[in-house]
Amino acid sequence: MRTSPRTTAPVQALIQRGFRFEVLRYGPANGFVPEPVDLRLLANPRDAIRILRVQLRSSHVLGLTPYDAGRALYWADQGGWVQALGALHRGESCGFTLMLRKGRHMEWHVRPLTYLTLSPPCSHSPAPASAPAAASARPR
Repeated sequence: MRTSPRTTAPVQALIQRGFRFEVLRYGPANGFVPEPVDLRLLANPRDAIRILRVQLRSSHVLGLTPYDAGRALYWADQGGWVQALGALHRGESCGFTLMLRKGRHMEWHVRPLTYLTLSPPCSHSPAPASAPAAASARPR
């Protein structure tokens, strides 16, 4: 078997940390198999909690029971989210579940994760070691 004479450019792998934000809906019609509603990768815990709070504030359109609508608004507006933010900063998962009418429910999960991104290397190469250091020094 022949191999190509061309060489491929090396790929740079970067380890990054982030948060997986996931919303699942469960219903009796599908045997309570989770149905994905939203999935995002976020850079920091504050963004994850902000999106969760916004979605809980607008969740009344999902057909919540009055009790769960009150729970959602209390958690989003009265500081229940502070403990979840603390858990994410400690590297722990957090979540929130609401019961909908007719036996359905929704779950919000936020999990810290480590993931690998692949990118082509930079097009410019670093300066050679023999280059004078004075060229990059800042005047004082």
